[in-house]
Amino acid sequence: MEATVFISHGSRSEQGNKVFVSFIEKVISTGKNTNASYGFLENARPTIFEAVEACILKGASSVTVVPVLLLPGIHANVDIPEELERVGQKYPEIEMFYGQPLGVNESILEIVLDRLKEKGFSGKNSETILLVGHGSRDPLAAEEFEKLAVRVREDVPSKVDTAYITTQPLYGEKLQASDSSSKIYILPFLLYTGGFTAKMKETVEGIMIQSPAKEIVLCEPVGFDDRLGELLMQRVDEARTR
Repeated sequence: MEATVFISHGSRSEQGNKVFVSFIEKVISTGKNTNASYGFLENARPTIFEAVEACILKGASSVTVVPVLLLPGIHANVDIPEELERVGQKYPEIEMFYGQPLGVNESILEIVLDRLKEKGFSGKNSETILLVGHGSRDPLAAEEFEKLAVRVREDVPSKVDTAYITTQPLYGEKLQASDSSSKIYILPFLLYTGGFTAKMKETVEGIMIQSPAKEIVLCEPVGFDDRLGELLMQRVDEARTR
């Protein structure tokens, strides 16, 4: 029997984790596999080990694990695989498949552009888009993030720039150094709302108080958009056929 497990990073916010659970339960309900579950890398339970083991105890002979992460990085390439190795040590007879993160594709691009339009973005030359990612020690994450910027530039004539929350270049510094003649739309490239988005709002408000001439619009993050569900199921199929 095949089983599927979707792994999220997990949020310090209980509400944030509830939003993920609601989203992923909907994704699971639309699939054909009845032996499916979800787990968290940190901050919530079930853990990765617990989630995969639960499927095995229900009779799974193979398990496909898909990271519900926007970009590759340490979590997708190191942390989750290390947890799966622990499962493999206890259950060496179980065949394990591991999928790719959501990545940069048409679905993600569509969601990003929709988030901008929801806040009044019109694609004028006088408007600037600042895509803000979490940041990672893995350079592959930055490479993928820059690919997203390239895709957005292909669709709109506005200037498109990138920055990060935890690594250089920091989004706050980019905003402070920005030209006040350009209206800036900030797009948090994040799944979860919570501490990071609250901090971003606080930072934006502080900069606008210091520089009243600057017009900065903070968009909603990518979030657990329903369109990601189909993309996750594609990642499941890809993992099993590689």
